[in-house]
Amino acid sequence: MPKAKPIWLTEAGVPAVDKGTNGPNVFPDPKSAEGAYPPDSRALRDELIQLRGLEAVIARFDPAAAGFSEADNPVSPVYGGRMVDPGSIFVWSWDARPFPAFPAVQKVWADTANWRVGHWITGRIEGCDLDLLVLRILADFGFDAPVAVEAAAFLDGYVVDRPLSARAALETLAQVYGLDVSAVAGRLHLRGPRRERPVVLAEADLVRLSEAKPVLRQVRAEESALPHSVTLGITESESPDYRRAAAAAIRPVGQRRRETRIEAAIVTRRETGDDLAEALLDRVIAARDSAAFTVSPRRLELEPGDLLAVPADVPGGTVLRRIDRIDDAPTGRRIEASGVPPRGGPPRGLPRNPALPAGATPAFPGPPFALALDLPVDRGSPTVLQYLAVAAEPWPGEAAVWRAEGAGPLTLHGLVDYPACLGRTLSDLPAGPLWRLQRGAHLDVTLRRGGALGSIGEAAMLAGGNLFALVGPDGSVELLCAADAVLTGPDTYRLSGLLRGLAGSEAAAGRSTAAGSLIVRLDDGAVVPLVERLDEAGRGFRYRVGPASADPGDPAVSEFAATAGLGSLLPLRPVHLRARRDASGVRLSWIRRARRDGDAWAPAEIPLDEPEAYAVTVFTGAGTPLRQFRAEAQQVLYADEAADFGVAQTSLDVAVAQIGAVAGPGPAIRDRIPIRSA
Repeated sequence: MPKAKPIWLTEAGVPAVDKGTNGPNVFPDPKSAEGAYPPDSRALRDELIQLRGLEAVIARFDPAAAGFSEADNPVSPVYGGRMVDPGSIFVWSWDARPFPAFPAVQKVWADTANWRVGHWITGRIEGCDLDLLVLRILADFGFDAPVAVEAAAFLDGYVVDRPLSARAALETLAQVYGLDVSAVAGRLHLRGPRRERPVVLAEADLVRLSEAKPVLRQVRAEESALPHSVTLGITESESPDYRRAAAAAIRPVGQRRRETRIEAAIVTRRETGDDLAEALLDRVIAARDSAAFTVSPRRLELEPGDLLAVPADVPGGTVLRRIDRIDDAPTGRRIEASGVPPRGGPPRGLPRNPALPAGATPAFPGPPFALALDLPVDRGSPTVLQYLAVAAEPWPGEAAVWRAEGAGPLTLHGLVDYPACLGRTLSDLPAGPLWRLQRGAHLDVTLRRGGALGSIGEAAMLAGGNLFALVGPDGSVELLCAADAVLTGPDTYRLSGLLRGLAGSEAAAGRSTAAGSLIVRLDDGAVVPLVERLDEAGRGFRYRVGPASADPGDPAVSEFAATAGLGSLLPLRPVHLRARRDASGVRLSWIRRARRDGDAWAPAEIPLDEPEAYAVTVFTGAGTPLRQFRAEAQQVLYADEAADFGVAQTSLDVAVAQIGAVAGPGPAIRDRIPIRSA
């Protein structure tokens, strides 16, 4: 049935080669059956014809495109859709191999040479169409007058790196690309060099204003006034680091001594820069021939930039001149025009389609794995409330940490110089004993970037070596050390000789940890502070972590949210809870612990890092809180035994927690303790 089926364009492609639209079906590939160049092509690279060709195909069938005609893509009365579905036009081709690794890495892929003039839009779609670039610059500068731009050129980028006027931003583009700028009837018109049919002016079209002056004055500048070379400074788009390069054109003829240098903010290929320099020098040399004359005031169709054929000295002959300036007067329109370069092929002496520079196989860092850790350990000054561990394969060299509160703007928060040694457990770890080695158990783990991980012996382990953070399923963290670490496979280790529940993580050591849990080696420099300020505790932050050279919106950036707590400031659980009866009642006592500097044997007393304040709770036999009171020392008299229990007890169920000045009560020691007699 006619009009019954929609059409999909599954391969709409144009090669990036001179006259590519003459044969968009051919593919410049010597190994392909369709390998050929389009008819009349000179096999020169041309991104602009590819861009224009794809625009023509897509715009013809897209109802949203300017100038769309219903006759080109009618609606079917059968299924109610367009003959060609605009959403089903697939451009050939966007390559899954990442640019610029493809086509630079020639040792990996054998078809890299085909990319230069092939159908690929990879590495080209990000470029600038010159006419759209000019319109964008004018719009960014708030230019609201009517504008018409006819500029046929393609460049990879343009840099506006400082405050400029719209004219200053466009002057270099106009000079390099030969744009003619005119304002007619309130409309700004920018046109590039064109090869349209010239307007022929006969001698009868010229107005004689005075018998003493010639009707047509033609002047040729002296040879010494011409430059013998033009150097164009560009940013090379196909260099790995976008380095600055100099494109040059030289005509060492006669008495030419001047050198012209232009520093342009354009980003383009080196060979394109050479072409631009050649074309610029051609225009300068051709402009040595100028003409001045007056035409009738009725010739209003003439504008600056128009191509004219004016009478030459040879009878019946003409020469081409481009209008540079028009001065209107009642007696006529005085025109100043200059010569134009002759038609020609590619610039002289330039290698055409040079081979792409071979690049080393790049290491593309993937999105990093970032882990926020609330460690129950007081290290550093000020005390770190939350730490960050970052890992990536391969490591980008330096990772940037960006932070925002809620939906606010991201700001650079810090840098991470080294990847963290982290991985996952491969075996279950049962609950372990506290304050003594767990010799009969081991933990199998896989760790990336193991570095110098190995067995260190008990003495080095007790001094803090081989310290790990084991993250349980509930997010709680246990700190443990391992005296022995034996490599059992690629990135796989068996940890044994464990010391569990360090630095206040006793509660986490009392639970079993299933295989697959996260484990992080707490290396100095690899696990870095994330939150240190006390006023940032309890506030939710959004983080992005990625290569320092990348933007926070780059796909190689990971995002996570975290809120820092006060776990690193909680007082440690007291130890050695005792009860002794004397004449006044039951005297409860305990020994406090310090978060810092509490391991030395020489001092008579460990430092007092929290005030002497404790919360004491006495429970009933059923475990219900019976009485709570506060103690200001490491002992307190419980004188309410008779009121609470009626009779003297042989043991008491008691909990004691130290009260921190910042974080409040820490974890409590609770036990049913016997009451000893005095």
